[in-house]
Amino acid sequence: MRYILAFPLFILSLTAAFAQSISVQGKVTDESGTGLPGVTVLLKGSSVAAPTDAEGNYAITVTAPNDVLVFSFIGFLTQEIPLNNRTTVNVQLSSDAKALDEVVVVGYGTQRKATVTGSISEVGGEAINRSPQPNVSNAIAGRVSGVIINNRGGEPGYDGAEVRVRGLATTGNNDVLIVVDGVPGQIGGLDRLDPNDIESITVLKDASAAVYGNRAANGVILVTTKRGTTGKPTVSYNYNQGFSSPTRLPEFADAATYATILNEIDYYNNTAGGLNQRYTAEELELFRNGSDPLNYPNTNWLKEVLNPVALQNRQSLSVNGGTENVRYYASLGTLYQDGLYKNGATEYRQYNFRTNLDADITDRFNVGVSLSGRQEDRQFPQYGAGGIFWNTYRAYPFIPARYPNGLPSAGVEGGINPIMIGTDAAGLNNNQRLIFNGILKARYDLAFVEGLSVDGFYSVDKGQNFSKSFTQPYLVYSYEGGDTYRPVTVGEPNASLFQAQENTTLVTSNIKLNLNRQFGDHGIGAFIGYEQSENRLEHFEASRRNFPTPLTPELSQGGTGENDRNNAGWSWVFTRRSYLGRVNYNYKEKYLAEIQMRVDGSANFPRNSRYGYFPGISVGWRLSEEAWFRNSVPFFDDLKLRASYGRLGNDNVGSNQFINNYAFDNRYVIGGVVHPGINLIKLANPNITWEVAQKTDIGLNGNFLKDFSFEFIYFQQKRKDILANRNASVPNVTGIVNPYGSDPLVPSENIGQVDNNGIEATLGYSKSSGDFKYNISGNITYATNKIVFRDEAPEVLDYQRETGRPMNSYLLYKTIGIFRTQEDLDNYPHPSGTKLGDLIYEDHNRDGQITADDMVRTELGNIPQIVYGVNLGAEYKNFDISVLFQGQGRVRQYVLPDVGISGNYFNSWAENRWSPANPGGSYPRVDTRSGSSVSGGLFPSDFWLYNTAFVRLKNVELGYNLPTQLMSKIKLQNLRIYANAFNLLTFSKVKDFDPETNSGNAQFYPQQRIVNLGVNVRF
Repeated sequence: MRYILAFPLFILSLTAAFAQSISVQGKVTDESGTGLPGVTVLLKGSSVAAPTDAEGNYAITVTAPNDVLVFSFIGFLTQEIPLNNRTTVNVQLSSDAKALDEVVVVGYGTQRKATVTGSISEVGGEAINRSPQPNVSNAIAGRVSGVIINNRGGEPGYDGAEVRVRGLATTGNNDVLIVVDGVPGQIGGLDRLDPNDIESITVLKDASAAVYGNRAANGVILVTTKRGTTGKPTVSYNYNQGFSSPTRLPEFADAATYATILNEIDYYNNTAGGLNQRYTAEELELFRNGSDPLNYPNTNWLKEVLNPVALQNRQSLSVNGGTENVRYYASLGTLYQDGLYKNGATEYRQYNFRTNLDADITDRFNVGVSLSGRQEDRQFPQYGAGGIFWNTYRAYPFIPARYPNGLPSAGVEGGINPIMIGTDAAGLNNNQRLIFNGILKARYDLAFVEGLSVDGFYSVDKGQNFSKSFTQPYLVYSYEGGDTYRPVTVGEPNASLFQAQENTTLVTSNIKLNLNRQFGDHGIGAFIGYEQSENRLEHFEASRRNFPTPLTPELSQGGTGENDRNNAGWSWVFTRRSYLGRVNYNYKEKYLAEIQMRVDGSANFPRNSRYGYFPGISVGWRLSEEAWFRNSVPFFDDLKLRASYGRLGNDNVGSNQFINNYAFDNRYVIGGVVHPGINLIKLANPNITWEVAQKTDIGLNGNFLKDFSFEFIYFQQKRKDILANRNASVPNVTGIVNPYGSDPLVPSENIGQVDNNGIEATLGYSKSSGDFKYNISGNITYATNKIVFRDEAPEVLDYQRETGRPMNSYLLYKTIGIFRTQEDLDNYPHPSGTKLGDLIYEDHNRDGQITADDMVRTELGNIPQIVYGVNLGAEYKNFDISVLFQGQGRVRQYVLPDVGISGNYFNSWAENRWSPANPGGSYPRVDTRSGSSVSGGLFPSDFWLYNTAFVRLKNVELGYNLPTQLMSKIKLQNLRIYANAFNLLTFSKVKDFDPETNSGNAQFYPQQRIVNLGVNVRF
């Protein structure tokens, strides 16, 4: 009986076994019919999965003829296919328009985003083009996490941003390495590239930059320009007209208020003289009512010096196309920026071109040629922007800019009239920069091993910088009464000329052996390469004085006396030699690993220690590819956990520090003859080496609920071997500290240490519903730093040390109020000379007096610890709009205007100053000069430390594409009309100056608000 029962059970078990072994096979292709390797084929509701091979073929075992297969691949829409008794199922996947681009540019190549294990951010060229800011560096602000960008001024030609990857990490040079089309440190850099030529900008923030070795510690920005595509030629023309104006300018005290202030200053210096020692009440009224503009004017110098709007425009013409074997992209562009000064000399003009050509010589051999160049023409008045605004801000409002007859007045000091110094009256300062970049690339796929190739490039960069500064005297006038105006000559009686030319050449060569193979479930990408570069500079300058006439501004026409002419010149050569490699591995695109290594030799260091080793390792785990995860957390479309560690370097230090440095900076008179003398100006440090950055990074990123994406990163960096002077702990009696001024004779040493850490987060959402599409994303970065070691004198008090505190902090007195009564003066310790209306300083060490020991180191500096951005976008039919908000927090800037009898006051101070008539004023009393005042520069305090946090409407664009039907009638592919704006609104507690400044007196060329109209035509 037992055996009779066992037989049916055996039959059932055998039937079940056969039921679990149905084999299904097929091929997965993209929309063009090309097989897709690495697609995950999952049996829904189980952990059974199989990938497609290199041709897109797959085979999987299922349990029932009506099971469902799930096909998923990054960049494509996931499909679920019921078998319906089929054993062969071919699938064509459709591209996911909402997915991130499949490929991202990395150091020396590209990688699929699915397999990237480093901390990398990318900005598309389209986003860059939405900004009317003519400087590319400013257009990145707020768009990605981990990048801190501050624009410190808006002068045409010099309006580039300060770019920091994850904040400050060294007391030395914090500059980011710029790589354009694969060439590290390409001459010309990022700022002045034509945004119409940019395909993408990628930022390497962690060990992913290790492949750039001893130049990677501060982060790396990779710029990729557009290349040709197969198809008929497409011609695109873009024109925009911009109108720029200051984001923020101060309001100044009028003549009557300032004259009253001068009276108060005289009173504080001589109370017995009363409150009208300089101007009577009647004269104050004349300033106020404007009845005598010749003798009692009321001048608004900002209106006299500046136009409300300056013009700018950009044009770009490009052509793109090619055959299957030859593809090309070529462009021409121009840029014009005018300055704000009335009748001003300031302007910037740029002319640029680019040609990128790619050709497949054979099926295995292809070459590429990139040629680009630009001419940058800068013209300025003889006074720099800082000098012009310094003189404008401090100009007395009771001095006319011009007399009623039109003659310019003599201004404030030495005939300096702000309306004149912004023009060409004192001569012109011309600067022309020519840049050429040429790259030849080649690649050959070796036949004897699948996936093996060799490639390389040879690049030549040329830069020529020509400066010509011609200074000439000019006339202003002093009113002597009646109809008499006395001419006053400003400057030397005769003209002078300074001329210089600097030529730079960078030659870079690179060759790599690459392997990219898929072995079943195992993917391998690797390369090993060699790179070398040589950078040469030659500088020559000459000057002439005492030109007999300003009509011949040429060197040969200057004075002939021995003291009328001078010349100088120098040159240097800097070389690097590097060996580099990378190996990345993935298993089913689920488990990921990457190792990088670069061996760098730098001419900045001694021969016996010239080479350094810079490794980087990163790993990743795509949890979303685990069947158990997909079944447990089905709303996650993609989820990746990653970590990295790298040892990166920074060799951006002065050359020849490993040998004694000498200079002919002295002269001796022997027998009535002047002889040059040589001085030792810097002692050698034979042990000098590069900075080392140890970077650790942990990140989690993914997509969920189809429409959401996110990223969260924790980063940490320990920077050591920072080059710094040991001059604080070296006694002055040694004679090697500062024998020749500020530059110490003692050599720099690799003794500094700084820690840097923080977090980054990004969250995005995009949705499409019929004709309406919209998206929103936000990013935030919190980055702090701490000086672990910096050479400081042993006697420095703990609360004043830089060590243990952030970089760029301030040493200031803490203020606790204003002396308003005699009782306050009696009860609080105060410096000698303190009067009612002065600031009350905290007696920090409680010794009963105010001394330098009461100064305290601040917690924040002028590099923000928090930066963030919010991007909004929407499209409806032919309309589209994009909005970018950008902001910063936990940041401070010390600003003390140069005011008193030396210059006018911001109205915020003038109207709210303490005075006998206004004892409740929120600002201290006025004094002879703020820089030497008890409440000002004599005792620098946190009263003048401003919270420069802000939120800006950084960028907004509204566009309209004309209907396709209309375009076809007029033979155009597309015509787009748009309006955009930059720095349109700023919300900040600071009202007198733009909060992004790093100026200590707020007297600088202001940041610009730009409103722009444009049109793009494609045919």
